Amino acid sequence: MTPWIPVGVTVTTPMFLAPGPGARSELRMPGIRGAARFWFRALAAPVFANDYAALARAEAEVFGAAGGQYGDARIGPSPVALRLVRPPTLDPPLSRAELRSPRWLRLRSVGERDTHGIGYLLGQGLYLPPSSKEDREHPELARPDHIPAGATGTFEVRIGVRGDAVFAGYVREVTGISLWALATFGGLGARVRRGFGGVTFAGLDQLCATIGESVEPSREHPAILRLHELVAERHGRPLPRRSSPRQLGTSTAWPAAPTWARWHIRQSGQTGSWPQLLHHAGAKLREFRAPVERGPEFSSFKRWVTREYTDAVVPTLKGDRPASRDFEIGSFGLPVVFGKDAEAKLRRGKDELRRASPLWIRVQQDPDGRCRLLYHVFEATIGPAGATLDLETRRRLPERLDLDETMAYRTIADFLATAP
Repeated sequence: MTPWIPVGVTVTTPMFLAPGPGARSELRMPGIRGAARFWFRALAAPVFANDYAALARAEAEVFGAAGGQYGDARIGPSPVALRLVRPPTLDPPLSRAELRSPRWLRLRSVGERDTHGIGYLLGQGLYLPPSSKEDREHPELARPDHIPAGATGTFEVRIGVRGDAVFAGYVREVTGISLWALATFGGLGARVRRGFGGVTFAGLDQLCATIGESVEPSREHPAILRLHELVAERHGRPLPRRSSPRQLGTSTAWPAAPTWARWHIRQSGQTGSWPQLLHHAGAKLREFRAPVERGPEFSSFKRWVTREYTDAVVPTLKGDRPASRDFEIGSFGLPVVFGKDAEAKLRRGKDELRRASPLWIRVQQDPDGRCRLLYHVFEATIGPAGATLDLETRRRLPERLDLDETMAYRTIADFLATAP
């Protein structure tokens, strides 16, 4: 019987896994498996020269798929089994009041613009600002149940391959590297691209020895290069070129999905606690996205707005044509909601599409315990062929907006030039 391999879990930034305001946050193995699949797909894609059908077969071979889905009867349930041994918990646990309004959420606003940086990163779905009308003295979480930073637990991994030692070794290493990438560059739960849901895994070197090498995260990390070697050898493919991608925002063609070949990574020099770093990063992102001052007669949050609001939303609501159709704010994800009056949506025909932000803001912990920020961006197409970006309001027919990949990634590059 193949042994179970224990993996220690430490939550590094609050993890929001509850599906709704009254639900519980639980670390579930399908969530870990799904995130590991994403990172395998993103990092292994260049081995297949972005042949997504071949990539999907390679992914299914390790992480599973419906039997015969890819014309191969051997592809079915995943040979990788995961089981939770001890859910991540904090000792002593936080009280209900501390879960609803934790200390890290009570940081003072940053700068003259009075921006609550962490609140901005959490977004309207998770952050509730202080409000005398709602009897809320301090900021609170709209979904208070979360797994707090510092919580620890354990899950186990077993590679269930019999009679093929070579394949078992391949699955073992690929699984370890995919889980390592999940923890190093991603996370779990809501707002994971804005710094939350951070996690570290201890013991993955039992799956792949390369993971144990102490090297700063980069595109050329030994674990990523080892993944390329493993996948290329198994599937008879040449190794991808190791040249760096063109400068962010200067490419002329984009893949349909995130891929290592179009991956940009930048590590900040500033160090501090994770709340301080995310608080500062959120304030800078808000400042970048909303540079237009409307005047002191507006409240602190509504005083500063986006150019898109003044140039497109306001004229449209008045019955006029937009002064500008450039929609740079869409670079950070779509749709974009402007209160109750307007929403910019990505559509293909009658179907509403979503585009997650290509910018990831992650907290990286050094071996000495200090934290720094890790930014990374996957360049990919904004939407499928035939997709349109429309500004929809209640008062008139949609107005077509403009956002292409060059504009989107140059906008993100401009933000990164000012990011902490």
